[in-house]
Amino acid sequence: MYTAKTIRSWNFDTPDLEASVKFWCNLLGAEERTRHQVRGVDVVRLNLGGFGVGLFDGSAGENEGVPHHTIGIDGPDDPEELKAEIEAKGIEVVQFRPHREGQNGYSLYVTDPAGNRIELSVGEG
Repeated sequence: MYTAKTIRSWNFDTPDLEASVKFWCNLLGAEERTRHQVRGVDVVRLNLGGFGVGLFDGSAGENEGVPHHTIGIDGPDDPEELKAEIEAKGIEVVQFRPHREGQNGYSLYVTDPAGNRIELSVGEG
């Protein structure tokens, strides 16, 4: 049985990326960590008291699979074992991703009943 360890990041679409960065930095002292792209979408990652906030550029409309929320879990080394456990509960695993080179672990993605994409991350990542 896998268990949640932490929420690694909570992510938002925003129609004005720079205004949202300014909001979080001014409101709660968030610090900008990185800027990159996920599936062709610009993303700003913020550190908010040790918690990750991801701001996804939603100015062009919705993008499939982004944003998503990441939960770190204790899970088996074998992703197929975790996938089988999740699917035995009637929940479809919609994507698998090994973590980047140099990082241990993997992520499985599911969609909750409200349509939120949830990343279940095992190991570093």
